[in-house]
Amino acid sequence: MRIRNLYNPPTLKDREAVVPWTPAGMTASSKTTDEGCEITVTGEDTSWLYPPTPRPDGLANVTWQKKDGSYLIGIRNNLTVPIPVGVTVLTRLCGYEDASLMTMLNNLGLPLVFAAADHPY
Repeated sequence: MRIRNLYNPPTLKDREAVVPWTPAGMTASSKTTDEGCEITVTGEDTSWLYPPTPRPDGLANVTWQKKDGSYLIGIRNNLTVPIPVGVTVLTRLCGYEDASLMTMLNNLGLPLVFAAADHPY
């Protein structure tokens, strides 16, 4: 199995900020900070962050790492992740060629961006 960095450098603080889609009546903004990509969503519903464009070939899923160390895992059929109301800071984005990799890493107690480098495990 392989883990692929989707950005080089792999930290989102070095990339242009991404803004999620929001339903009518909501707003979303984003900015690049020293910590990563800071997304602010206002309203009363969930917004959605689409995978990088163009969508990388051969990826079964993507995982965005948040500043607090937790993860936003893409919906398996389109890699989109929910962004809740409030402020979310994203620090890294990784892609997986095999969706079972997320289950395997979780079962081993390893973080989903474990050694996020483009080499086999």
